Amino acid sequence: MDNIKTLYLTDLDGTLLQNDATLSPYAVRELNRMIQKGLCFSISSARSTGTVIGILEGLRLGMPIALFNGVIYYDYSTARFVRVMDIDPTAAVQAARLMEENSLHSTMYTYEDQQLFANYVSLDTQRDQKFAEERSRFPQKKWRQVGSLTQAAQSGRVVFFSMPGPKEKMDRLYREMKQIPNITLSYYLDTYEPVWYLEVQAGGVDKRLSVQILREMAGADRVVAFGDNHNDLALADGADLFCAVENATADLLARADRVIPPNTADGVVRYLLEQEAQGGW
Repeated sequence: MDNIKTLYLTDLDGTLLQNDATLSPYAVRELNRMIQKGLCFSISSARSTGTVIGILEGLRLGMPIALFNGVIYYDYSTARFVRVMDIDPTAAVQAARLMEENSLHSTMYTYEDQQLFANYVSLDTQRDQKFAEERSRFPQKKWRQVGSLTQAAQSGRVVFFSMPGPKEKMDRLYREMKQIPNITLSYYLDTYEPVWYLEVQAGGVDKRLSVQILREMAGADRVVAFGDNHNDLALADGADLFCAVENATADLLARADRVIPPNTADGVVRYLLEQEAQGGW
């Protein structure tokens, strides 16, 4: 096993992060110490650069991370996008049109020359305005108001859609979105509030693909992954060993090879420390 290189790949919200969406000082200190000693560590999250850069401040990552469920690969150390997976143009227009037909105040993300744009028609509610404000602090993601998402999709390089809403409405939209070819859907209950999220990315792109791509980038022989929510099932499918935090959803706990302490107890970090004590990573 001495020559086997292992990549440790974790989700963020509900897994590595505390319930207030921050990294504990303990986690930052111990992860940095282990990374400096040779731990091969990365992240696969549904988040974008708009919040991840602030959340990971102080963490000295040595390799790219996967964002938007495997759509974007971002080198945190050089502040550059190293790989981006586009949605098929026809499928992107169909998805944008369906969103507008359902009167959803959703966000469509496009990518141009090392810049991510969050396109929106309006930010009518206080929640929408707060969401955008919190995600506008970093230059790698800019908010851009457009007259029509459908028209913007016809001329832009669309990479991701994010749609929050009540379950009944989102269930119906999910069924309709499933009829569009060449896309992948992620549908789950938000970690922090009672809102359901439907996310759209390119066909064949999910956290399972992020395992494959980051494994290749790291030159790793095996991957141990960590997660908590339904969209991490794809992460589990791609990993050699999957650990669910104690607070994970029932389907993920049933799928896990091992259950570790909850996110509030820094379960991921404690697992890594356990591996270190047993001889390393």
